[in-house]
Amino acid sequence: MQQHPKHRLRSNEPVDFRLINMRIFLILVFSLFVVACSDYQRARSAYEGGDYQKAFELFKKLSESGDTRAEYDLSKMYLQGIGTKQDVGQGWLWMIKAADHGNTMAMVELGGRYEYGVNLERDETQAVFWFKKAALAGSSVGSYNLAKMYMDGRGVKQDPARAYAWMVISAQKGGNPIAKAEADAYKAKLSPELQVKSDQMVKQLEADPNS
Repeated sequence: MQQHPKHRLRSNEPVDFRLINMRIFLILVFSLFVVACSDYQRARSAYEGGDYQKAFELFKKLSESGDTRAEYDLSKMYLQGIGTKQDVGQGWLWMIKAADHGNTMAMVELGGRYEYGVNLERDETQAVFWFKKAALAGSSVGSYNLAKMYMDGRGVKQDPARAYAWMVISAQKGGNPIAKAEADAYKAKLSPELQVKSDQMVKQLEADPNS
C-alpha cells in the first residue's frame, strides 16, 4: 500500500500565528455565544413553563455575566416579585443596566414609565432621553414615541418637522402601518417650507441618526 509522505514544515515556510490566534479566538467567541443563547433559552422556557424560581436563578446568573436580555427579564421579575421577593430597587438597578448595555426594550420601558409616572416620578425630559436613546439604537418603538414627544412638545421643544422625520424613521424600521399613517398626517399639517425641511431631515437621520 502506497503511503503518502508526511508533510514537513520547512524552516523557511512562514507561519502566520496571528491568523491562527484569530481563528482560535473566533471559535471561542462563537462557542460562548452558542452557550449563552442556549442558557437564555432555558431561562425563557422555565419562565414560560411557570417555573419562576428556576427562571429567576438562570436570569440572575446570566445577568451577572453581562447578558443584556437577561438583565431586562431579571429587572421585570424583581419589579413584579415573580420568582423572588419584590425588590423595586434591584428592579430599577437591572433595568438601567440593561438599557445602558444597549437593550432597547429597557430603554423604551424606562421612557414610558417616566412619561406617565409609573413607579417613577413623572419626568418627560427623562422620557425623551430614553426614547431618543432607543431610537438612535434602531428601535422603531423608540422612534415612534420620540416623534410623539416632539409633536406634542412634551419634554422637548415642539418641533413638527422633527416629529415627522422620526415618525418616518419608525415606519421604515418597523414596517408599522400606524407610524406610516401618522407620518402622513403629520406631513399634511406642515407648511410647504417645513415639508421640504422635514424631508431633508429624514435623509439626514437615515444617513446619521445622531444628526
